[in-house]
Amino acid sequence: MTAKLKTRSFLMVVATLVLLVTSACANSAGGSANGDAESYPDQEIQVYVGHGPGGGTDTFVRTITDIMADSMDADFNIINKEGGSGVIAMQTAMQEKSDGYTLVGDSAYAVTTAAGTNEYGLDEVKPIARVQSDTYALQVKNGSFESIDELVSYAKENPGEVRLGAVGTMGIDEITARRFIKETGAEMNYVPMEGAGQMHSDLLGGHIDVILEEVGPTASYIEEGEFQPLVFFAEERLDDFPDVPTTIENGWDLTDGVERYLMIHADAPQEIVDLLEEEAKKAMETEKYQKYAADAYLDLRDGWMGSEEFTEKLKQDIEKYEKIVEDIK
Repeated sequence: MTAKLKTRSFLMVVATLVLLVTSACANSAGGSANGDAESYPDQEIQVYVGHGPGGGTDTFVRTITDIMADSMDADFNIINKEGGSGVIAMQTAMQEKSDGYTLVGDSAYAVTTAAGTNEYGLDEVKPIARVQSDTYALQVKNGSFESIDELVSYAKENPGEVRLGAVGTMGIDEITARRFIKETGAEMNYVPMEGAGQMHSDLLGGHIDVILEEVGPTASYIEEGEFQPLVFFAEERLDDFPDVPTTIENGWDLTDGVERYLMIHADAPQEIVDLLEEEAKKAMETEKYQKYAADAYLDLRDGWMGSEEFTEKLKQDIEKYEKIVEDIK
């Protein structure tokens, strides 16, 4: 080999080494996209929420990510995409890169999947953690109905006249509302609401007669005497509302509530999923979150489930709701 060829070969080897080192450095700098959680997050994290501002799911996402942001030195951008009981938010998020920088704050995945409105299975989207397991109540404008018995009796005597509002179409709210209607035998007119804000204002304005809602989002209305809970979807009476009966004591087998959780692309780096799960648990255990949960009546049930445990529960719930959806059609 001539000196010139030797020199050229040497330069080619050097150039190759430089490219390899440069590539390695680039991968390290953008590590999260290649499964390296050490530098995560090095950009804004987007969280799509399928419900409007002020509702239970929106408030949950904003509260938990605000605490996580401080711990992780991260920026979370909450994006509300209402519609389809979370389906629109899920569809939008799934079009983004699976690099760990796009999350979904959801509360109706099992139901929308069972109903066929959500097209993304658990092979495409993965739970990070479930944080809340909320409790439903039927609530009315104060002065309209004095008890759940009065409401049910009126609805039976006046079929279709009572307007029952809840958020979304074929989500956990509608499924639960329709199960209540079927269990009681009281024919009511289900009215889907785009968001909690609209639902609350419509009840105040007399456009609907009763709402299916948790206590947290309406606590101020209840305290001010504008809203009145008639029944809780629970096994035992709540300490804060000892005079309000439960579905179980009325003979209605309805105790499912809204579960709120964070999800991510199934093929996002596992190190990032693990990190987010850990940070969500740390955030939930803080004094700030615990106070928020207590003030919003979110501590009535244990909410925490890690990624693997909640994934298994969602699989079971999807099967359960497939039967329920078929049964109430």
